[in-house]
Amino acid sequence: MKNILVYCRQGFEKDCAAELSEVASSKGFYGYAKVVQDSGYVVFHLDQPDAGELLIKQLRFNQLIFARQIIAVNDLIEMEQGGRVQILLEAARELPLAEDIWIETADTNEAKSLSGLIKKLDKPLREGWKKSGVLRNKAVGVRHHLFLLSGTEAYLGVSYSECRSEFPMGIRRLRFPAAGPSRSTLKLEEAFLQFVPEKTRERDLVEGMTAVDLGAAPGGWTYQFVKKGIHVFAIDNGPMQKELMATGLVQHEKADGFKFEPPYMVDWLVCDMVERPIKVAELMANWLAKGLTRRAIFNLKLPMKKRYQEVSLCMEKINTLLKQAGVAYHYQIKHLYHDREEVTVCIMIK
Repeated sequence: MKNILVYCRQGFEKDCAAELSEVASSKGFYGYAKVVQDSGYVVFHLDQPDAGELLIKQLRFNQLIFARQIIAVNDLIEMEQGGRVQILLEAARELPLAEDIWIETADTNEAKSLSGLIKKLDKPLREGWKKSGVLRNKAVGVRHHLFLLSGTEAYLGVSYSECRSEFPMGIRRLRFPAAGPSRSTLKLEEAFLQFVPEKTRERDLVEGMTAVDLGAAPGGWTYQFVKKGIHVFAIDNGPMQKELMATGLVQHEKADGFKFEPPYMVDWLVCDMVERPIKVAELMANWLAKGLTRRAIFNLKLPMKKRYQEVSLCMEKINTLLKQAGVAYHYQIKHLYHDREEVTVCIMIK
């Protein structure tokens, strides 16, 4: 398979393609991206056989910003109504054996109309895959993906456990908590799940820690700390949710988020302020450089165009400032499902 199919948020296709092109060339792979505006996916055509699989196996999924899912595919499959299963099964015989098959679409309103077809295809496809020997339990880590564009067009490909999302359509769906002050709370909850490995959560997110939430009101991000027993400096001129204040874990400071500094080093700094991304990036870097926090999660509100380039500029600024300060760190950036016109960054001091 010489092509790569990547799912992304609708409207971010050009940014996803720009990132793919840069990442691929850095690994010695070259090609071009086919972008359909507002489609929710990008197809990257590479210039050598099997390049799709070879490239994916050199990538780490969490290092891709705009990708929700990444699979290696061949060319578009044309299907006839009534003969879809047989056509797809013939194509599947050319793929590596897999332990499972997922039938998916893009995350768009138009693609939602295919939900009935997905239900119709699921059982006969699985039965056909099993009878033909395409599905085998021993094919650990390999999954087939059928990505439907319409009732007559689809991509069929494979993903590998070393570089993929483990959520259908690459979407981590969370339930809004009844006590949550605002829906923004889901952004930080998803960020914790994405960036803080389960094996280190007992070290990185534990009761008794301290945090600063810049631009806190009404408390959506503060809520995620409070429910873990973490003390929070909530910095915002606006009001905080009364229930949060009643916990005794929140100290509300009506101050400028760009001027406030804590009285001691805190364990976490979070920020969801609506401000120019480069200004937020510089603020976060200064906190880390000064030793005011050990970890930071923050959103960069992006412009309508050249979002990937804007993220790259922000990370260059952060790298420059932290390098000058002699701070060793590691970071991740992801356009999370609960993000909108923004990406979420997590930086941890080594």
